[in-house]
Amino acid sequence: MSTETKIFLGVIIGTLVLIFGAAMMLGNNNGSPATLGASAVSSADQKLLIRPDSWKKGPDNAKVTLVEFSDFECPACQAAEPTVDSLLAKYGNQIQFVYRFFPLPSHPDGFSSAEAAQAAGEQGKFWEMRTKLFTISPSLSQDNLIQAAKDLGLDITKFNQDLDSDATRARVLEDQNDGNSLSVNATPTFFINGARLVGSSGLETAVTSALR
Repeated sequence: MSTETKIFLGVIIGTLVLIFGAAMMLGNNNGSPATLGASAVSSADQKLLIRPDSWKKGPDNAKVTLVEFSDFECPACQAAEPTVDSLLAKYGNQIQFVYRFFPLPSHPDGFSSAEAAQAAGEQGKFWEMRTKLFTISPSLSQDNLIQAAKDLGLDITKFNQDLDSDATRARVLEDQNDGNSLSVNATPTFFINGARLVGSSGLETAVTSALR
C-alpha cells in the first residue's frame, strides 16, 4: 500500500470517528432537566430544598416535586408564574410545588415583599398574597404591601406586627441561606425532582418529561 493511500484511509477513518462521536452526543440529548443545563442536587443537600415549614401545595408522594427559588421583584419570576400556575392546574396532585424566598440584593423591595408573603401566610393567605404580589410587581412599596393585605381581607394590625417581626425576617433568611448553600445565584431557579433549571425556558418540557 502506498504512502498516499495510507494517508487517505487515515483521513477517512478519522472523519468517520468524529461523525460517530457527534451523533452519540446528539442522541444523548433527550430533553430531560439534566440536559437543560441542570445539575442534580446531592442527597446531602436534599433537605435544603424543602424545610418542614416551607410553603408547599400538592401531596408529599407526588410524582414530581417542583421547587422554585424566587423573588417577587424579579421580572423573570413574574413572567414564569403563568407557566407554573398552568402546570399545577393541568397536572394537579401529580406535582408538589414548593415556593422558596430568594430576594436578590439588587431588588430593594424584594426582601420586604417576601416578608409580606410570610406575614400573610400567618393568616392562611400565603398563596393569595403570592399571586397578589406578582400582579402588582414591581410596585412593592410598604404602602402597596399594606394595601395588598387589605385587599385580601387580612387583620392589618397582625399583618404589620408579623411584617416587622424577627421571626418573619429569620424565615426569609432561612430560605435565602438555603438557596446560597445550593449555589442559587439567579431567579427563578427551579429544581425538578432535584435537577436544577435556571430560568423558566424549558420548564414545561422538563416537568412533562419528569412525569412520564
